[in-house]
Amino acid sequence: MKKKLIIIDDHRIIRDGLKAIFKKNKNFLVVADLDNEEDLFRFLKSEECDIILMDIHLNSTNGIELTRRVKMEYPNVLVIMHTMSDDPYNIKEAKSIGAEGYILKSSGQKDLEKALEIVSNGGIFYLKESSL
Repeated sequence: MKKKLIIIDDHRIIRDGLKAIFKKNKNFLVVADLDNEEDLFRFLKSEECDIILMDIHLNSTNGIELTRRVKMEYPNVLVIMHTMSDDPYNIKEAKSIGAEGYILKSSGQKDLEKALEIVSNGGIFYLKESSL
């Protein structure tokens, strides 16, 4: 059974690109691509989700704070931060709020799929671990 994935990013082209990647993936199904906090929580109230691929810098909110809220309200939902920021502060913040993963947007498709596989199987994936 495929894991249900939500993509949250304020750039349509990123969401479209990620959906195209996962259209052919046998392990993950994109159930929503969203660009704001309100739509995310509306979706989570009515539908199940296994993993959220979360951008840190969103127009409407901070992805770290949004992840903190997701982890409080939906503790079983896994979160991987997907961002351009390799700032050690953001990486530490993501860890401290319980995000299971952190991967840069400059990573390739195989790295992203690896991160999702590891996290969906109970692991932790931080691509820039050495930055800490």
